[in-house]
Amino acid sequence: MYNSEHNENNLLQRIAAGDEAAFAGLFHTYHNRLGGFVLGWTKSAALTEEIVQDVFMKIWTQRERLPEIKQIDSYLYILARNEAFNCLRQAARERVRRETWEHDQDAAPVAEDNDYTPLIEQAVAKLPTQQKKVYLLKQHHRMAYAEISRHMQISPETARKHLSAALRSITVYVRAHLHHIILLVLIKFF
Repeated sequence: MYNSEHNENNLLQRIAAGDEAAFAGLFHTYHNRLGGFVLGWTKSAALTEEIVQDVFMKIWTQRERLPEIKQIDSYLYILARNEAFNCLRQAARERVRRETWEHDQDAAPVAEDNDYTPLIEQAVAKLPTQQKKVYLLKQHHRMAYAEISRHMQISPETARKHLSAALRSITVYVRAHLHHIILLVLIKFF
């Protein structure tokens, strides 16, 4: 017991001093173990790998604190668990935001026959090709992201990103040219 504790403390001291070989040894010892542990939470190999990499990145960037740790294996598992929970919590929040946004977008009426239509059409004409296609399929054809992704042979997430970027660009364009709309409204009334 003393020998393994001594070896562990020695390893942590070496890592704290910046010994990359010692860090590589720690990485190779715990990488697969932590991966199996985290995979039980995430059910995603890619997400698991990202979390395990983040754990070891934290270990390396905060290596000067390693000598204070009494049981590195417990510390690593707790760190991995916390990283997994944070990641899953963030993914859940993002999913709720995206679903809320999609619901709002689906409920929003398409701009028809109002003073903004020409300005929006100008903004859409200036969009990059992929963003323009996604915007038109979503707003004019009322396609779901899954349909857009099949139609354009892109992932639903890419379709969401293109639409989000398109809406940002359109909003910026409309705000920058809003004074034209105000003039048109004033001319109509006076």
